Amino acid sequence: MTKARNLSLLSTVEVAATADQTKADIDALGINGVNKNWIINGDFQVSQRGAFTSATALTTSSVFHLDRFKSKHNNISGTVTHKIAQTVDGKLTNTMLLTATAGSNGRVESVQRIEAIQPFVSQTITFSAWVKSNSASSRIIIHQNGANIQTSSNQHTGGGAFELLKGTVTCAANSGDIYLYAGIQAAGTGNVAIANGHYFEMAFVQVEHGSVATNFEYRSYGAELALCQRYFERRSYTSSAVVTIGTAHHATHCMAGMNFMEKRAVPSITMPACSAAGFSFLTVTADYPSNHGTMVVAGSTISKNNFRFGSINGAGHTAGDATWVHSGGTNHIDIDAEF
Repeated sequence: MTKARNLSLLSTVEVAATADQTKADIDALGINGVNKNWIINGDFQVSQRGAFTSATALTTSSVFHLDRFKSKHNNISGTVTHKIAQTVDGKLTNTMLLTATAGSNGRVESVQRIEAIQPFVSQTITFSAWVKSNSASSRIIIHQNGANIQTSSNQHTGGGAFELLKGTVTCAANSGDIYLYAGIQAAGTGNVAIANGHYFEMAFVQVEHGSVATNFEYRSYGAELALCQRYFERRSYTSSAVVTIGTAHHATHCMAGMNFMEKRAVPSITMPACSAAGFSFLTVTADYPSNHGTMVVAGSTISKNNFRFGSINGAGHTAGDATWVHSGGTNHIDIDAEF
């Protein structure tokens, strides 16, 4: 009997048995419903921190460029590039390119830390990505924090075409957060021989339950952005934009609040200084105060979804006046709960 047989011809017992087997097959493949991909921004739709469509220098410490992916070089030099609308496996997508700009024994790598722990303990997972490279040391690696176990995918041939790299591992009982490393590196995330011009370009990065690398799960830009903003959110403003509404509680002191997407933890807040070019507290009677003062954010006022900030030691306001925060140029506020 095949599963293609018309279920109306089967007995009640046979129908139930067939349904159970089909579910078991689907579970084994890891395709049981939506939200199967634990990697965020695996098709590189979101880039809140900048365009990076021109090569940007990597540093020796891991830095977030494209959302949720930290990148660095070790013992060489390299760049990261966000490539738009590339054809991979017959589909149009964005990719992330790491390029070595010097030759030595070292590595270029990108990593995403998956926050969840419990869903992976003692469970089998499969990790995969489409990778284009001219280095046979290109691979992706799962690192189990806590258990301190590294599992490598197959290596790229180095032939300069996109190839599917994948691996499967059953996580340890003491596995902690899962890290996905991708780049030109040794199987244990160590250094390898790299030549100037070696590159690693990746697309469709996925970590899923089960023992089979299934097709990449697409999410809408809005859904992907919301996932990214649980960790990092950039609020951008053009010149003369109204940032938020506040009040002058003293002739020299103003205060305002801001809500944002709820973060995984209490974030840090970074914003421009209080100045004519940065942010200013304005009132109807005092368009640009004679002294902008100093912008401050008290750590005790920051929560997972809002914060309070203000200016002190300014001048030109009247206590009790309604105010608004004005952007004097192109500015942004970074709300950062990455880890």
